[in-house]
Amino acid sequence: MPQRWCKGCARWRLGVLALAAGALPAWSQPAQHAATGLADLSLEQLSEVAVTSVSGRPESLRSAPASVFVISGEDIRRSTATTLAEALRLAPNLQVARLNAGQYAISARGFNNALANKLLVLIDGRTVYSTLFAGVFWDTQDVVLEDIERIEVISGPGGTLWGANAVNGVINIITKSTVATQGGLVSVTRSDRGGTEALRWGGKLGEVGHLRVYALALDRDNTRRADGVERADAASKHQFGFRSDFGLEGGQLTVQGDLYRGGDDPASNLAPKLHGGNLLARWESRFANGSPYRVQAYYDAQSRDETTAFRNDAHTIDVQFTHEPRLPQGQQLLWGAGYRSGRDVNAPSPALVFIPAERTLSWANVFAQHQLQAGAWQLTLGAKVERNSYTGVEFLPSLRVAYGHGSTATTWGALSRAVRAPARIDRDFNFPANPPFQIRGGGEGFVSEVATVAELGHKGQWGRNLSYSATVFRQHYERLRGGAGSPPQVANRIEGDVDGIEAWAQWQPADFARLGLGYLGLHKDLRFSAPPENPNSIASLGNDPRSEWKLRAQFDLPHRLELDVLARRVGALPAPAVPAYTAVDLRLGWQVTPRIELSLLAKNILDERHAEFNAAAVASEFGRRIFLRAVFQL
Repeated sequence: MPQRWCKGCARWRLGVLALAAGALPAWSQPAQHAATGLADLSLEQLSEVAVTSVSGRPESLRSAPASVFVISGEDIRRSTATTLAEALRLAPNLQVARLNAGQYAISARGFNNALANKLLVLIDGRTVYSTLFAGVFWDTQDVVLEDIERIEVISGPGGTLWGANAVNGVINIITKSTVATQGGLVSVTRSDRGGTEALRWGGKLGEVGHLRVYALALDRDNTRRADGVERADAASKHQFGFRSDFGLEGGQLTVQGDLYRGGDDPASNLAPKLHGGNLLARWESRFANGSPYRVQAYYDAQSRDETTAFRNDAHTIDVQFTHEPRLPQGQQLLWGAGYRSGRDVNAPSPALVFIPAERTLSWANVFAQHQLQAGAWQLTLGAKVERNSYTGVEFLPSLRVAYGHGSTATTWGALSRAVRAPARIDRDFNFPANPPFQIRGGGEGFVSEVATVAELGHKGQWGRNLSYSATVFRQHYERLRGGAGSPPQVANRIEGDVDGIEAWAQWQPADFARLGLGYLGLHKDLRFSAPPENPNSIASLGNDPRSEWKLRAQFDLPHRLELDVLARRVGALPAPAVPAYTAVDLRLGWQVTPRIELSLLAKNILDERHAEFNAAAVASEFGRRIFLRAVFQL
């Protein structure tokens, strides 16, 4: 059994945070009051919030020609989220399933599982997918939730800007500038089975710079199966980091980094040992003619030891350049280039072996995206040429057309080609660790998966108090991963279509009340492109509900009280079968003073216990939990 969380350790950590908060320099600037009322920003103003993930340049949420939902920092504050993965539940165009105490399956438009590989995730411009399987290990991705400015969630392909693996969507997590996080902050969220603590301080660096440093600690206790047996998934994690921003004469310089370590003894595939870090530098400026450009470089190191399964060390260097030349009015061009190199080492474990154990992979790209405005019409044509070590050159084109209905609505359509380039698990994976292998990697025979996507959407504002968005899509897939032969070998054996609709609306009937409703519907029709057929191959591509809806209600009450409710109805999963469930989360917040906020967080208040993923015999079940949260701004 893993080492269980110790309540005495939590009290010790809380004491350290309190002492550290008291020791913050007296010269730090006072933090601004973070809480805002529902009336402070109308829905009309929120629809004009600038997003950058669709076209690579700022544009209003209402006019962006894509299915994009923005989770604001205020949305996260007024939720029951205690981790980054839980905050993503607020997006109606994402599928988020909790696997166990610390691991999640997250995807857009289907193909969701523990190793989902068609969603690209960025944190402040740094891509966080693993070269091991082309997806994200969510138990390694944590940020101080109070530092998040917004999360831009795009469902649908983004390959022209973001490259291979941005097949079904892009999640762009953007943290606040250091200017906006001056002063001190202590945040403590606890329950009887774990919680998080965060300490942050921001100050000046000379006359032109600002700095933010933070420490984050989290712990979680074991979950239980339906038969009451505990799963060995308890673990703890500690993370530290900084960000500095400098407003220099020639431009803006950002330098930031993180270090983390997690996992208890003995480690397992449910609660692995983790450690790693990253360092990023970004320079934004203008050429002599006034055209803006950006140069960004980062180094990332990740180590994951599951003992019985993956034992992976990965080191990545990434360099990117983008430029927007000056063009005649009505035209915009964004172009850029990038290079990424990754060294991936996988030590053998009792369950599997990678042959060869070590590879150095590289990706290089150049892209251009041109936007033409002609009256109410907007045409965006883009293409990226990307070369990877496995399959050579891939071509990622896209065409987007939008029509603006004055200042109130936008109708848009898009055609895109996206690819999911092979990862190490596709080519080099073998199970078990010693021959004869029951499953073999695809080797050089495995090539990129391809998606051709058609989308049609409409979004707009009806008056000042109602905003809405609806998108229908068809995604045609070729060369999806499946098994062939006996013993099975990874191969490109499956094709088919995914049709769907995603829609959401927000309504503010009064200054003190706001309601949000979201719906996601999917129909998958996958089939083998050639015999022989492995019966488990299609099921292994993802376990997705046919439908999912979310309802959110927010109320500003008298006496500086806030009430927030999120209800989620998730349809049944087919293979393995997981029953449909409804979860209701509630937050009651009290702004004691402008600098002190207390909250009661109640999760799954109407459901004693339910599973969200995996077969019933091994699935973790999640029931009612109560958290207390205290946030102090110093």
